[in-house]
Amino acid sequence: MGRIRSIVAISAILMMFQSCYVMKKSDEFFGIETSTNNTLYLIDISGSMEGIDEGSIKDQVMREAGNKAGSAVSNAIGGKIGSILGKQVTKQATKLGAVKRKLIPAIKGLPDGKKFAVFAYNNDVTKQSVELRIASNMSRTSANIFVENLKAGGGTNTSLGLVEALSTTGVQEIVLMSDGLPNGGPQAVLDEIRKVNTNNIIIHTIAFGEDADHNFMRTLAQENNGTFITSKM
Repeated sequence: MGRIRSIVAISAILMMFQSCYVMKKSDEFFGIETSTNNTLYLIDISGSMEGIDEGSIKDQVMREAGNKAGSAVSNAIGGKIGSILGKQVTKQATKLGAVKRKLIPAIKGLPDGKKFAVFAYNNDVTKQSVELRIASNMSRTSANIFVENLKAGGGTNTSLGLVEALSTTGVQEIVLMSDGLPNGGPQAVLDEIRKVNTNNIIIHTIAFGEDADHNFMRTLAQENNGTFITSKM
């Protein structure tokens, strides 16, 4: 009976961590208000995004709860299933987990008719849609399934990700989510974007993690009329 109660309690914890963000709607993303511009969300899914995101005080509390819940799941259930479920909870504490917790509500909150797209990059670029889509129940749900299923791994080809985003027809602003540790160094990325962003597309940057290159992310935003945010705010 005690084991059954533990499993029920753990199931409730799992549901809490999933539903706490997948059910929410938001009209902003880390303080960047949803605009009327055509927006492309560009997510760094390199291996370093599996690192811990220190985040705000609220995020730190969430992470600690997630770690404890993950351990509780593994210990109570045991075996392979317990290990899998434990990791499912604990992974929400990573940088990529922080992206998902904030971006999914922001996408759910996009107004009908707004054009948007979601790209992810590591060594290559993965596109949820090759072109901007009009926000609707179907397109928002499809985008959020894409985001939720992202996994971190590989290198950080930020330059390629940004160039692909900038070359997407109709894009007016890009929201880059990264720890700002690009392959080839930040200066190479800045130099490349100065050359290719001839349409003055806005680039907002959101830096994740204590080890994020804030100088690079701040400069990239400043040079492209964007806003720089750190997840620690």
